[in-house]
Amino acid sequence: MDVDVVIVGGGLSGLAATWQLHRHGINVRLLEARERTGGRVLSIPFGDSWFDYGPSWVWRGQPHVAGILKHFGIGVYEQVCDGDLLQQTAEGVIHRNDIFKSMQGALRVRGGIAAICSAMQAELPDEIVHCDTVVTALNCLSGDDGVVSVVTKAGNEFRASNIAMAVPLPIAATIEFKPPLDSKSVGLLASTPTWMAGQAKVFAFYERPFWREQGLSGDAFSSRGPLAEIHDATTEVGAPAALMGFVGIDALGRDTLTKSKLIEAAKQQLVELFGQEANSPIEMQIMDWSTEPFTAVDSDRIAPSHHPQYGIKVRPKLPWSDRVSFIVSETATENGGLVEGALHQGLGYACRIIQAFKREADLPVDKCESDPHTASMSWDWIK
Repeated sequence: MDVDVVIVGGGLSGLAATWQLHRHGINVRLLEARERTGGRVLSIPFGDSWFDYGPSWVWRGQPHVAGILKHFGIGVYEQVCDGDLLQQTAEGVIHRNDIFKSMQGALRVRGGIAAICSAMQAELPDEIVHCDTVVTALNCLSGDDGVVSVVTKAGNEFRASNIAMAVPLPIAATIEFKPPLDSKSVGLLASTPTWMAGQAKVFAFYERPFWREQGLSGDAFSSRGPLAEIHDATTEVGAPAALMGFVGIDALGRDTLTKSKLIEAAKQQLVELFGQEANSPIEMQIMDWSTEPFTAVDSDRIAPSHHPQYGIKVRPKLPWSDRVSFIVSETATENGGLVEGALHQGLGYACRIIQAFKREADLPVDKCESDPHTASMSWDWIK
């Protein structure tokens, strides 16, 4: 199939690029290995609410998030931070802190962050989005005016002159390039940690947010574990209530525990922190991103101890420099690995492609495309 652009990866950056290119009349195809779009964005319903098993928060001052939410009419609400924060020492001693508000100013998206993905995909014809489509190779076709053949595991082929890789960079490094990428680019792809890829999140669902009755915010930080950081995940709907915790044991350590043992240990820690009512959850669930083959590779099994300095610039040598771009969130110079970074990269890539097509057709370039690095902040061009 011959098209103008192929986007590999249907996470936020890939969806944003595909959505905007389609709206501007560019013939684009999105290839996603999973059965669903969203990538690391995963919102799952429980009771009357949606809970974010991937990224959970956005913040004020993030223009791409704000623009997308306004465009689709998607609301936000404040993360609960009223009440005391708990701090648990390695010895198990628990201190209450009535000053520090760890999540003050954080916002959550109504319907979960996947509501953004769903809204963009809803405007794409079915033939554009190809799920269950694993890309195995990119072949640069010599003498064919810069066309690249994108080959899938099923043996299908998509041909385009513009390819965007919107998958985690270590995953991109596992795809075969013919001719091969230069060693510097391969090394950069393989060595860049994917944000969240080594993390696991535990949810405990309850009938009501009983911790608030104790004057607690639901925030807790622990040097004892197994949960290192805990937050109130109850939505505006209020049913069910929920606590969410980030597991402080890396993926290698989690391998030594069964899922049931980890969940039981997490429940006992919640009892230590919040009292006996925490011992009777409606249900507990865990999402371990290190087990997701389209998110994590072996090197992600030891998660970074802090948020890495992203803004990774992969500049492959010819012939790939004129044909392939890497637009996943970790390539953003600001907010790398976050929702804002993903939208910035996806919309920015679309802007550059639209600019190139208009110039090639000798059409006027409007203010959106005049500066592809900042134009996607101006939301009057999304039309």
